[in-house]
Amino acid sequence: MGILKTINRHFDAEQPNSLVSYNRAINVLSRDNEFIEEVLNCFAVTPEIRKHPLTIGNVSPLFADIQSLDEQDWKIDIPVPLRNIDLVKVLPNDYALFRISGIKDAELIKTLQADNLEVESRYSARSDLLDYYSLSKFASFLHDHNLDAYARTILDHLHTHLEEQVSCSARLLYHKEDAKYYLRAVTSEKGYKDYGINFSVLVALLAVDAYAKVTQDSVFIDSYSIDDSRVSLSFQFAREIPLRDGMSLSLNLLLENDEIRQSSVSLNAIFKVKYGEDGRSLFFKPTAYQKKDGEYSTDMLTYTHGMKVSTVYERISTLPLLISKYAEQIRSNATEILKITNPQETKNYLLCKIQRSRKEEFLGYKTSVIQRIISMEVNTVYDLFDLLRNVEELFGEDIMSRNYWRENLYNALIEKGRRD
Repeated sequence: MGILKTINRHFDAEQPNSLVSYNRAINVLSRDNEFIEEVLNCFAVTPEIRKHPLTIGNVSPLFADIQSLDEQDWKIDIPVPLRNIDLVKVLPNDYALFRISGIKDAELIKTLQADNLEVESRYSARSDLLDYYSLSKFASFLHDHNLDAYARTILDHLHTHLEEQVSCSARLLYHKEDAKYYLRAVTSEKGYKDYGINFSVLVALLAVDAYAKVTQDSVFIDSYSIDDSRVSLSFQFAREIPLRDGMSLSLNLLLENDEIRQSSVSLNAIFKVKYGEDGRSLFFKPTAYQKKDGEYSTDMLTYTHGMKVSTVYERISTLPLLISKYAEQIRSNATEILKITNPQETKNYLLCKIQRSRKEEFLGYKTSVIQRIISMEVNTVYDLFDLLRNVEELFGEDIMSRNYWRENLYNALIEKGRRD
């Protein structure tokens, strides 16, 4: 469970009058974004350019939602010695109550009228702290047996023997409606750059806008899921690659950023196969991108929280080349999928793989997916695609599970197509 309620949006096409100016983007995305000027300089966004509109559709509702979320809270990172964060008690749902003492931030001390704070953890904060001592699972065991006092005693003993210079950055979020602070993550004090949601959205918008202008392709945001710490944002491009039998392939670009993790921000391709006279479509998400012969990457483009803004720009500048390269790779793979000669056999093949799945993202849907696959008859490739579209509807707004489905569907169909 997060702190703020997740906002999910889906658009079938670009909404009228939904374009916004660079200035609007800068005003919205400058909050919690200390690197705003560096990003604008890297992309050569001059004062004159700032007056012009972005060429991306459906940005206006995204900005409205980002503003709404930003108005519900404020975030602060405070450096603190690890020994100054004490476990008060373990809470249900993998949460914990911590006491942070010896706070040095003058503004926070003024607000609290104290140099200490008791704060509940959310997201990964509990494990971030307790796993420093490999204590998280053991603390849960003690809590389940009403032995929280032992966990506190052990942590106190560890703190006593912990050197003063071991420090971290405690990331706090103040939720206005609850009128309280939450501890949302613990990160390294040095080398970690806060490339949060607003930073990653701005970089993606500028990169996609530049690509669309150079290629004269049109693009709009077709879906997103966003809260105070995570964003998954999909850009849909209009250009289509012809396949066969009236089918075509088009590109979606998926931005994913989880502020509370220290891993990479990623941009990945999702490919849409359009089929049938009414333009029905089915999505596939590649799981491997061929960098060169025999060398693959799990993401199309990534940057980490340890990189300089200039390095992030260098990476993101390769986006046009990567899109062209992987569009051709996926076109080739889509051709393999269309080689499927026995759709009913493919349906059974997929059913067997689903029955063997043990992934957490899928387990809650497994029974429903199996029932839906069994209930639908498949005689043609179009019937097979209809079945797969029908299954995807079961995931609703659950982006992680839907992406897991698209990835495994992609791999399974390519594998089956190559066998036929």
